[in-house]
Amino acid sequence: MTQPLQAVHQFAYVVTDLDKALKYWTEELKVGPFYVYEHFPLDEQVYRGNVGEFADVTLALGYSGEAQIELIFQHNDAPSVYREWMDAGKQGLHHFGLMPVDYQAARQHYIDIGHQPAFECTINGAPLVYFDTLDAIGHYTELWDNNPVYKDLFDRLCEAHKNWDGEDPVRKGEV
Repeated sequence: MTQPLQAVHQFAYVVTDLDKALKYWTEELKVGPFYVYEHFPLDEQVYRGNVGEFADVTLALGYSGEAQIELIFQHNDAPSVYREWMDAGKQGLHHFGLMPVDYQAARQHYIDIGHQPAFECTINGAPLVYFDTLDAIGHYTELWDNNPVYKDLFDRLCEAHKNWDGEDPVRKGEV
């Protein structure tokens, strides 16, 4: 990962029109390339303490310098942190993400200071959690496990950005 551990690495937006959002980010802001992951596998989902299959999402991930931009589109109407954001009429930044040195210690710290996990899941066995930090900063805070699953993906995407010539701004992502 190009960003040091503990640094804010990702800025994520929930969008209602992924194609329109991608067009703006790539054409107007010259951010990219974006890799689109259709129906991204979010395993072992826990939404506000309830276990189930909730969010069916497509993610688009790209870089602007060292900062990762994530665009999230939810396909279904199932309850989720994304659906509650849209249902509340909110737009703009949904969460930022960071990778602590010690995921479990950081997760417990957020709980100890009064923030509750709003959503948790695993990706290829690696955990992540969104904390409800709406009262503190107006959006959620996501923590990723300090794990090669995330590091390798982020390194690959960042390297693609560094070598991007502006061509092929939206690409199919593979997990």
